[in-house]
Amino acid sequence: MNTAVIYLDSDDDIVSSCDRLDWLDAQRVLLVLPEDGGVLREGLDLVRLRRHTDRLRLEVGLVTPDTDIIRQARALGFPTFATVGGAEHGRRGWWRGRRRQERVGLPTVGGVSLSEWQQRPRLAEGDQQEMRRRLSPASQRRRWLVRYLAIFLFFVTLAILFVSFSYVVPGATIVLKPETRSLRVTRPVVADPALALVDYEQVTIPGRLLVVTQSWQADVATMGTIEVPSAPARGQVVFVNRLAQEVAVPAGTRVSTSDGSNIAFQTLEDVTLAGAVGSTAETEVVAVEPGPSGNVEANRVNQVQGSLALQIEVRNLEPISGGGVRSTPAVAEADRNRLRSQVLQFLQALATSEMEAQLAEREFLARDSLRVAEIFSETYSHGVGEPASRLALEMRAELHGTAINTTEAAGLVYEALAAEVPPGFSLVPGSLALDTGEVLAVDGQGRVTFSMAGEGIAAAELDLAGPVTAVTGQEMEVAIAYLYQQLPVRDVPTIDVWPTWFDRVPYLPARIQTRIEAGE
Repeated sequence: MNTAVIYLDSDDDIVSSCDRLDWLDAQRVLLVLPEDGGVLREGLDLVRLRRHTDRLRLEVGLVTPDTDIIRQARALGFPTFATVGGAEHGRRGWWRGRRRQERVGLPTVGGVSLSEWQQRPRLAEGDQQEMRRRLSPASQRRRWLVRYLAIFLFFVTLAILFVSFSYVVPGATIVLKPETRSLRVTRPVVADPALALVDYEQVTIPGRLLVVTQSWQADVATMGTIEVPSAPARGQVVFVNRLAQEVAVPAGTRVSTSDGSNIAFQTLEDVTLAGAVGSTAETEVVAVEPGPSGNVEANRVNQVQGSLALQIEVRNLEPISGGGVRSTPAVAEADRNRLRSQVLQFLQALATSEMEAQLAEREFLARDSLRVAEIFSETYSHGVGEPASRLALEMRAELHGTAINTTEAAGLVYEALAAEVPPGFSLVPGSLALDTGEVLAVDGQGRVTFSMAGEGIAAAELDLAGPVTAVTGQEMEVAIAYLYQQLPVRDVPTIDVWPTWFDRVPYLPARIQTRIEAGE
């Protein structure tokens, strides 16, 4: 018996499958199903196939590995095979079961006996409606109408999605650089340690008094000089005996002048006068005090000191000379002043270092406010005029300084800057810069007057609600030109749009962000 093999694919439905069976001349047909089972995966389509093959008196077998289809097909009387080759070898056993049923004469419905059909559960109402829909296929016109309607709905959906995408997805960032003006003010500020609160009317802020005690010792080379004796005067004197007996004059006997100057000399060796009135002896003498004061003229030395004055007389027949002086370093008043100034500078340097360590955050020390409040001790190693090559000084003193808080001063400068802002502008917070100038004055109570300078940028205030709404949906060039014309900006605005191929400003204002760059 001739056997036809039909290969079905996933696109075949029950109608096309039945149409292909109508055109066959063979008595046996082998339907090879796709791997997913195709349309015959549903039981209602298998029932319809069963009825159609019974009406055509065809013997139909199925080739499929799907167990669900095999189970349903066998229940309807379809022979099933795993492969086409298996169907060729098992072709003899195809119809035995079917013919046996036909010989028995039991009524069948689509190859299923009436008893088996009655024992099967009834289909649900929804399944029955689906079965009736499949058994009554739509007309060709209706099918084309459905297809065109589906195509139309597809394009309508695409249009809706495109419009929704155009409105919702695109985003933009508008970068604006408002017009700016540079501001600078300088004003004197007084820091008063006796003040507790800022006085805005008097432009005075509280200062903090810093007190430290320091000691320092230093020395300097002396610059003054004095004359000091360098050598005693020397000469010869003659002793004359007043008595008729011998007189011994020991070394060290002192003789002197009698004119009121009382310049003393002493003998250097022992001499003896003979025992006769008017006997003489000559010896060398040296001035007791070194220096030029011992230089005397002849016959100036005429007085013998001590008990020998009653026995002998003395005369210098020649001038006594040789007494000299030399220059030596000595302390001058300028040395004391210079050393004192140096020690005070060292004390101020030590006090400055200690005071700066006591400063709090945002405080600075007014250097010119540093002063010596009290000197506890001041000791020099030598007095003025004393010979010395170096002069030393040890000093212990209390020093005061004034610490100034720049935060409080900044408030005064910020107030002055705010007064300089023109109408329609506002200060850019991050642009404020302060500069502490020089100290102008310091009084005895520690009040410091200093200059404080402040710089800032005032940017134009931009009202963006109206202009941003006006440029929604506009082309980029048009939107940029409009914003540049309507807003007080110093540069042409820039607009960054995402995605990049979208060449318009987004339609929704909520999708537009603005960034203000006020800095120059």
